[in-house]
Amino acid sequence: MSEQIHVAIVDDDVAVLDALRAYFVAKGLAVSCFETAERFLTGVEGEARFDCVVSDIRMPGISGLDLARRVAAGPGSCPVILITGHGDIDMAVSAIKGGVFDFLEKPFDEGRLLEAIRRAVAGHRNDRSEREGVERLVAQFNTLSNRQRQVMEHAAAGLSNKDIAARLNISPKTVENHRAWVMERMGAKNLAELVHQAIRIKSRL
Repeated sequence: MSEQIHVAIVDDDVAVLDALRAYFVAKGLAVSCFETAERFLTGVEGEARFDCVVSDIRMPGISGLDLARRVAAGPGSCPVILITGHGDIDMAVSAIKGGVFDFLEKPFDEGRLLEAIRRAVAGHRNDRSEREGVERLVAQFNTLSNRQRQVMEHAAAGLSNKDIAARLNISPKTVENHRAWVMERMGAKNLAELVHQAIRIKSRL
């Protein structure tokens, strides 16, 4: 992964923070450590941004579960991995169902945690890239006239120019002109690409 990962570690055990910081820094990650969830949230309010949050479940004040919910609801949401004790497994499983990426039971292997972080960040970055790509397509689609949108939708549904012309009560030549303009404006190289674009746009609208 070419872009450096910035991970936040939240744990009230200073020894755990120090050990994980040393390990992850040696592996090329940027690391920020917080002894409480409150301190982490203060850092986020100060516009700190992280690619992944690793948090213990049981901490004084705000728990790791509550922290995960706040991270998911915040503007800079990112994957959360929970560190759990044996008695927290049921809670951790429920957290997974609620959107937490993964949990590791103590004592855990640092290498396994690093692998989980990398998988979480890669998936999140891919999702973010896809969302941004769809948003760009929607913005391009919104620049089309109503007639051009209709032509695009019918073309993506597999209708010929002749069939589209009959549906819209316009000439096939007009359809051909609209279709050429749509292909250019949407940046579609062929009909197959236009179909994929239409599917992605429909999922967003």
